[in-house]
Amino acid sequence: MNQSSLSEVCAAAVTASYDIPLIVAGASTAAFVCCFILAPFDSVRIRRVSQPDYADNIFGVVSRMSREEGFLSLFSTVPVWWIKEIPFNAAKFLTFDTSTEYLYETFPIAREDIRLSLVVSLVGGTLGGIAAAIVSNPGDAVVSVLKKAKTDLSAIDAAKKMNEKEGLNAFFKGLPLRMIFYSLLVSLQFLLYDFIRFSLGVGSDDMKLYLNVLGAALSGTSGS
Repeated sequence: MNQSSLSEVCAAAVTASYDIPLIVAGASTAAFVCCFILAPFDSVRIRRVSQPDYADNIFGVVSRMSREEGFLSLFSTVPVWWIKEIPFNAAKFLTFDTSTEYLYETFPIAREDIRLSLVVSLVGGTLGGIAAAIVSNPGDAVVSVLKKAKTDLSAIDAAKKMNEKEGLNAFFKGLPLRMIFYSLLVSLQFLLYDFIRFSLGVGSDDMKLYLNVLGAALSGTSGS
């Protein structure tokens, strides 16, 4: 075996070992950053829905919350959003990638047929949405409790209060509906993503090229 072939084998091995950690790390990092944008909007939405007479419009809600509770109150649920969104994104992408990879290995003809590939994406997205809804529901329930009205409770205190009042059921209220909603949403996201990818002639091997490059770099580093 020449040096080039050995390098390719090592790169493939390293790529495989880092595949899942990279998916989880990438999804988690994106969710971590997005929570700083999503949390304030959701805080305003919940206050507006739970107290219709709180202000005339969303700008009034923002103004009143900032005046009475401080501007940083809009970001008070960011830690809870991390608990909600990081597992949501990690579960979504991890479930999608592992399930579609399994389906492609089981039905290799799907790699060559665009219609079967889209079916695989639809199934993977549905499973990803269901998994994401399950792991994120407790965090979503805590966020709703914290932002229905002004409160001095921390996320931990709110969770304890919910547990004392209703037990574990409090953290999974509305789960069936969220499973349906997110299975549809996520499956359509991945379906559209793969449709555009196929339309542009980008294959799954092309999408993983960066992993091969990273694997080669890591194998080169470890060998030096």
